[in-house]
Amino acid sequence: MSYRSLVIGFALLFALPVKAQESQAAHFFVYRLMPGAEAKFEDGYRRHLDWHRKHHDSLAWYGWTIEDGEREGYFVDASVGEPFAAFDHRVDVAQDGADFRVNVTPYATPVARPTYVLLRDLSFGTPLESHKPSDIVQVTYFQLRPGAEARFEHAMQAMHRALAASPEAPAHTWYRLVTGGNQPQYMLMVARENWASYDHFNRSVSDLLANDEAALRDFTDAVQTSTTESWHYRTELSNLP
Repeated sequence: MSYRSLVIGFALLFALPVKAQESQAAHFFVYRLMPGAEAKFEDGYRRHLDWHRKHHDSLAWYGWTIEDGEREGYFVDASVGEPFAAFDHRVDVAQDGADFRVNVTPYATPVARPTYVLLRDLSFGTPLESHKPSDIVQVTYFQLRPGAEARFEHAMQAMHRALAASPEAPAHTWYRLVTGGNQPQYMLMVARENWASYDHFNRSVSDLLANDEAALRDFTDAVQTSTTESWHYRTELSNLP
């Protein structure tokens, strides 16, 4: 191998962790659709995605429909897998907002805008950051007791080890809320391809921690409430540059 090749190889080796560390922002936007306006909303949202494509937006935009729970029928979109600074340099924010108000706002009401940080070291796979979304994602929110973050993350380290020892475990991705909701809050996204995936793997956090008494105690003491819902990925309502 030539000296030049070695230099390039070492440069790439040290650059990859930096990029992985930077690509940790996850901006989510939640919309409640107007009654009977689903088709008009989807048409308008597709037109808005076309605006992003024509303006060469480099951000990835994922879209999902929530299929169950209290927010059934809501639409979620998200920009995931970039540094937080990327949102300081969005493509023509004023025109973006104007196009959105024309094509989308008449058919949907924005109800939430939470921003999370990816916890890469606690995660068992990061499909969204890799541009490989699953058809369904099982999303669980954990509301913690104040000051319980360290105990909770200690338990999640044990959960990561349990997942690594489970051959059929799907990707489990952890995010911690930065702004836009009650603190402290964590979100877990479990990749699912279909309902049959639950036959192969249907272990809860408590199940995964069952053999680690200390970690299970940390988890149960830290969590105040949790809620779960299923999101269906909408390829036609997403844009992955």
